[in-house]
Amino acid sequence: IHFTMKRGESLGIIGATGSGKTTIINLLIRFYEASSGYIFVNGQDVRTYDKETLHRMFGVVFQNDVIFADSLRNNISFGRDVTEEQIRSAAADARAAEFIESYDDGYDHEAVIHGANLSGGQKQRTLIARALVASPEILILDDSSSALDYKTDAALRKAIREHHSQATTIIIAQRISSIMSLDKIIVLDEGKMIGYGTHEELMATCSMYQDIYQTQMGEYVNG
Repeated sequence: IHFTMKRGESLGIIGATGSGKTTIINLLIRFYEASSGYIFVNGQDVRTYDKETLHRMFGVVFQNDVIFADSLRNNISFGRDVTEEQIRSAAADARAAEFIESYDDGYDHEAVIHGANLSGGQKQRTLIARALVASPEILILDDSSSALDYKTDAALRKAIREHHSQATTIIIAQRISSIMSLDKIIVLDEGKMIGYGTHEELMATCSMYQDIYQTQMGEYVNG
């Protein structure tokens, strides 16, 4: 797999379960070390970075990220030195502010362990706010909007474009609607990149992408 992204660009990654989507992210942030090839961030091989320095560049939401038994404020700030204004701004961009501010105690509202008192969409929006709050250089959302309705998902992506345009954004998704407007898209199949380009280019050249689009489009139109 070979691709290049400029600062501020957006990339979508789509493919079946087990096709290697999350593996790319794990290699990028050095949860795994690449056994061959090279990965560069800001022109520097990721293996030459101090891991803590590298990780500070990223805001990441993984599929298995957890909500802690703590206030929603602390779940978003995640122990980092951020202001109340940053927390509220991130929550607004993540479309979490609307449900958090509906509680009588607002950002002091306590989540229980694993966020069991929150819906799936509320958990995802809180985790996205956590990723956004420190204005990361690189934002990665790993299937993190699957519990959101199409309208909320679209509003979230609009807020990221408008308020985090300096961030390089990578979105891994099962839903084609979550990535079709991004600058470039990778289609993965069994660890191999079988398509790379814009939505329009892939609709013309990649049969798997066409199949995913046709399968989901009825749901998307009616969604």
